[in-house]
Amino acid sequence: MKQFEFERLSLDKKCRYVLSRCVFVASRRNYTADERPYRINLYHNGRTFFEIWYNSEHNYIGDVKRCDDNRVLDPYLDQIDLEKIPIR
Repeated sequence: MKQFEFERLSLDKKCRYVLSRCVFVASRRNYTADERPYRINLYHNGRTFFEIWYNSEHNYIGDVKRCDDNRVLDPYLDQIDLEKIPIR
């Protein structure tokens, strides 16, 4: 799926796409500027990385992001073995 197609999907459909077509890679915690805590789960479909931003304090998904830049991996590098991620 191309980026513009993914961006047009509703939050629910983005989440369904990632959870049904991608493999979980790693997880991290982050706080937004307004101090909201998020658990960010990183997924990969063989070509592209995706992040699902989940706020467990209020039990909602705040965002689902498609990440075409491999720099998205930087915060996860201490958790993952890049050689185990299949890249097409």
